Amino acid sequence: MKEVRDQPSILVVDDTRANIGFLLETLSQAGYRVRVAPDGETALEQIQYSPPDLVLLDVMMPGIDGFETCKRIRKQPQLSQLPVIFMTALSDTQDKVRAFAAGADDYVTKPFQSEEVLARVRTHLARRVLETKLEQANRDLESRVAARTAELTAALREVETLKSRLQQENRYLQQEIAEAANLGQIIGSSPALGAALHQVSVVAPTDTTVLIHGETGTGKELIARAVHEGSPRRERPMIKLNCSAISAGLVESELFGHVKGAFTGATDRRVGRFELADGGTLFLDEVSELPLETQAKLLRVLQEQEFEPVGSSKTLKVDVRVVAATNRDLDADSRAGRFRADLFYRLNVFPIDLPPLRERREDIETLAQHFMQRMARKLGRRLDSIDPETLRALKAYSWPGNIRDLQNTIERAAVLARGTTLRVDWNLGRAEAAGAAPNGSAPLAASAATPDQSAAEQQSMQAIERAHMIAMLKKTRGVIEGPNGAARLLNMNASTTRFRMKKLGITRTDYSPDNNAPP
Repeated sequence: MKEVRDQPSILVVDDTRANIGFLLETLSQAGYRVRVAPDGETALEQIQYSPPDLVLLDVMMPGIDGFETCKRIRKQPQLSQLPVIFMTALSDTQDKVRAFAAGADDYVTKPFQSEEVLARVRTHLARRVLETKLEQANRDLESRVAARTAELTAALREVETLKSRLQQENRYLQQEIAEAANLGQIIGSSPALGAALHQVSVVAPTDTTVLIHGETGTGKELIARAVHEGSPRRERPMIKLNCSAISAGLVESELFGHVKGAFTGATDRRVGRFELADGGTLFLDEVSELPLETQAKLLRVLQEQEFEPVGSSKTLKVDVRVVAATNRDLDADSRAGRFRADLFYRLNVFPIDLPPLRERREDIETLAQHFMQRMARKLGRRLDSIDPETLRALKAYSWPGNIRDLQNTIERAAVLARGTTLRVDWNLGRAEAAGAAPNGSAPLAASAATPDQSAAEQQSMQAIERAHMIAMLKKTRGVIEGPNGAARLLNMNASTTRFRMKKLGITRTDYSPDNNAPP
C-alpha cells in the first residue's frame, strides 16, 4: 500500500451534503486523499495554502459560483495546470461552453455515477502526472542544453582565440621564412666575435634576460636567435618586434594585444607578441624606441610575467624569455631620462656587446665570400673569386653600416657582374662588377687603403666616405630619414648616419648652402 503522502489529493467543492458524502466515500475507497470546501471562497483559501492534485468543482454555489472560482484559480500562474473538473446537473450546451471558457478541463453530470467520476479523475490525474514529468524533462533538457551551449560557447571562444593566435603565428612564421635568406648563420672567426659567441653559449641555456648592444647592421638578431636556439625554449617560436617600426599609439597593442572594441578600428581580438611568445622567446629590437609609458608596462611583465590586453581587465599569465637589442647607450639614456633606469637594469641582466665590422676586419673576406656565393646561387651565375684589389679595399673600409652594408655592397656587385671575378667600384655606390669602371671612374680598390698603409691613406679613405655621404645628402636635399632619405641610400640606420656625419665633420652647410634643408 502506498504511503499517504504519495496518494493524490483531491479537493471537492460543493455545498450539498449528499454529494460531498458520495464523493468522499467513492474517492477515499479508491485510494485518494479527499478534502472538502463548501464554497468558492473557502476553496480558494485552501488551494492557496495547500494546492491539491485535482479539483472537483460544483457550478452552483453560494457566494461566487464555480465559473468565477475557476477563473480565479487560473489567474494564479502556479495553478494554471491544476486539473479542474466541473460537477453540474445542467445539460445545456451554453453552460458547458462557459465551463471550458472559465478554464475547466472536463465535467461530470449529476446524478453521479461512481465509475464515471473515477474514470475522469484517473484520466486527468494521469495526464497531469505525464505533463509534470514532461515539464521536468523539458526543464532538465533546457538545463542541459544551456550548460552544453555555455560549454560550446566557451569552446568556440577558445577555438577563435587559438585560431587567431595560429593565424598570427603563421604570419610571423611566413615573415621568418621570407627573412631567412637575409639572416643566415653567424660567420667569422675573429677574437672579438668569438668573445661575443662565448657569452651566447654561457647564457643561452638559462632563462636570463639578455641585452644585445651593437651598431646597426652588426647582426644583433642573429645573436638573439642563437640565444633562443641554444635554450630549452627552442621548440617554441622566437617572436620579434622592431620597436622603432611601430607607432607609439599601437606599440602596446602589438606587445600585449587588444580586445574587440578596445579602440577605433579594433574590430576583432588581437593576440599580442607576449602571448604569441608564451613558452618561447620575445626579441625586442631597438628597445630604446619604446615610449616611456610602455616601458613601465614592459617592466611589469618582466617582473611578474603577467599583463592585461588593451581594453581588457583580464590578467594573462605568460612564460616568456626576453632578449632585447639596441644600438644606443641605454645607460646614458637612462641617466638623461630618455629611458627608464629600472627597465634598463632589468634588461641589462646579461649584456652582450657585438663588435662592429671595423673591429673584426679579419672576418670581412669570409663574409664577402659567403655573400658572393649566396648571390651566385640565387642569380644562377658563376662567381669564383673576388678581385684582390677589391678585397684589399673591402678590408680597409670602415663599414659604417657594418655587415648589412657589406652584404648589400656584395649583392649589388654580383647583380652587375659580367665575369667570374667580383669587383666593387665606389663610384657606383660600391657595386661595380669585374672589368673596367665606367666613364673612367676609379674603383674603390684603387683609392682605398689597407690597414697597413699610412695614416694619410686612411684619411683619404675617410675623405671618400665623406664625399659620398655629402653627395647622397645633396641628392635628398638634406633629408636623412624616411623612404627617400639619405640613410636609405647609404643603407644605414638614421641614427648611424647622423653618427657618421658627426664623425666625419659633415655639417648642414656642406650639403645645403642655402641652409634651408631639414635637419
